[in-house]
Amino acid sequence: SANTRSFTLPDVATGLGGITEFDQWYLTSNITSDGDITSNLSRNDKTGAPSQIGTGMSQSSGIFTFPTTGKYLVIVSAEFGLNGSDNINLRTKVTTNNSSYSNQGRCIDGNNGTGERSGNATSFSFIDVTDTSQVKVKFNVSSISSGSRVTGDSTDISTTFVFIRLGDT
Repeated sequence: SANTRSFTLPDVATGLGGITEFDQWYLTSNITSDGDITSNLSRNDKTGAPSQIGTGMSQSSGIFTFPTTGKYLVIVSAEFGLNGSDNINLRTKVTTNNSSYSNQGRCIDGNNGTGERSGNATSFSFIDVTDTSQVKVKFNVSSISSGSRVTGDSTDISTTFVFIRLGDT
């Protein structure tokens, strides 16, 4: 006679929280000088884009506040217009005391030589948000020379900032 075996699968949904926070922002106009990005930031409002998952990020003068504690992946994808031998840095800066910011991620491209060309760079920052009133991020541009830019566009998403909560802190 044939042997019969029964298998019981665990409830795979239990314990798997999934992504509870996901948000995407973008730069709506070019940046041509060094400094913190404090304006021209918009949540993805393009055709077909869903609203954020969860509460989403809030931002004031370029300082982004996380909606809940947790471990977040912050992805920055930057498009540059590079003139001559210029370098451009777009850094993700993090504070854990709502005051002093340190560099975490960096997008960089440059050393073109002569003429103008387009460039792209991406950075990934893994941030432990233990306190939403203290842990924040902002983005800073440095090393832009005359004729170069971080590309922002109100029609296309050229430079983007993505925030994904991956799990609990």
